[in-house]
Amino acid sequence: TRGPKIISPGGLVDIMTRKIFEEQIAKLKDLLIQMGQLNTEAIADAVTALETQDVALAQKTKSVETLVDEKEQEIERLCLKLILKQQPVASDLLFITSAMKMITDMERIADQAADISELVIKMSKLPYAESLTEIAEMADRVQAMVRNATKSFVERDGEMAKAVCRADDAVDDLFDVVKRKLTSIVHKNIEDDENGEQALDLLMVAKYLEKIGDHASNIAEWVIFMLTGEHKKLN
Repeated sequence: TRGPKIISPGGLVDIMTRKIFEEQIAKLKDLLIQMGQLNTEAIADAVTALETQDVALAQKTKSVETLVDEKEQEIERLCLKLILKQQPVASDLLFITSAMKMITDMERIADQAADISELVIKMSKLPYAESLTEIAEMADRVQAMVRNATKSFVERDGEMAKAVCRADDAVDDLFDVVKRKLTSIVHKNIEDDENGEQALDLLMVAKYLEKIGDHASNIAEWVIFMLTGEHKKLN
C-alpha cells in the first residue's frame, strides 16, 4: 500500500507562497471595487447636489477625491509589492500591470466628480434656472459604465468590457443634446449674464460627465488588454 504523500520543504514553500499571492490578489480586487464604488457614489451625489442645490452634499463629494487618491496609492503599493516579491507570470502579471493603468482613469473620474461639485457650489449663489433631464440621464449612464467597467476588470469579463465601450455612444449623444440646448439658452440670454453664465456652467457639468464616460471606456479597454495582451481602442 502507498504511504501518505510527503511534500518536500521546497514544495511547501511554493504552496505557501501561492496562497499568499492569491490572498493579495483578492485584496487587490477588493480595493478596485471599493475605488469604483467611491466613484459611482461621488457622481450620484454631485448630480443630486446640482438638482437640489445642496452645497453641503457638494462639499462632501469633493472630499471623496481624497479618499480615491488614498485608494490609488494603496493599490499602487500593493501592485508593486506583488511584482517585486511574487514575480507573477502570464495572466497574473497582465492583471496587475493593467490594474496600475486603470487606477489612473479611476482617479481622474473622482477629479471630475469633484469638478462638478465645485460648479454646484458656484451655481448655488444663483437661482437654479435650468433643469435638463439629459444631465441626470448622463449621470445614471456613466455611473453604470464605471460600475460595470470595474466589475468586468475584477471578473475578467471581456464581453462586459465591450458593452461598456458601446454604452459610451449613448452618453456622447446625450452630451450633444445638452450642448445644443444650452447653446440656444446662451444665445437667447445674451444680455443676461447670470442665465448665460449658468448655462455655460451646466455645459461644463455635462462635459465632465462625458469625460467620465471616456475614462470608463478606457478602463474597459484595459480589461481587453489584460485578456489579450493587446491594447486596442474600442470606441
